[in-house]
Amino acid sequence: MTFSLSAEEQATPTLVVGNPLPEINYTNQWEEPSPIPSETTKVLFISDMDASKIIHPILEKEGKGYLESKQAVIVSDIHRMPSLITKFVALPKMKSYPYTLRLVREEKVADSFPRTKGSLTLIQLKEGKVTKIQISNLESEIRSFLETQEKPSKSGR
Repeated sequence: MTFSLSAEEQATPTLVVGNPLPEINYTNQWEEPSPIPSETTKVLFISDMDASKIIHPILEKEGKGYLESKQAVIVSDIHRMPSLITKFVALPKMKSYPYTLRLVREEKVADSFPRTKGSLTLIQLKEGKVTKIQISNLESEIRSFLETQEKPSKSGR
């Protein structure tokens, strides 16, 4: 998939292959601290409502435990959402999801994530470092990203 990023969508993404995922203090939809687990190999980044409409039906269908079984997490940038909408509409809906959303609530915190309006940013990790970044709005590509399992490296577990 070919894409271009406008200045409005993303200034200068600093998340590149070879770099570690930025350390961000996420909270989840239940207002609890929710760091990204060290064993995570996939991050799906949602930057807008159109992107969320692509992934949420997939995850609703797969149910509780699906993301964890794929060593995947969702990061959702909601900082542009008006606070009243967040509090009275979005968060109550998010609390019904059978999976955890790591939320970005402040401006500039997620600026390093590349993004294209209406698409998800799919980030592959190995030992905390980015190995691949893909931007997609196709359910088939997103499912393929989630289903692909890399050979596990030796871990302390």
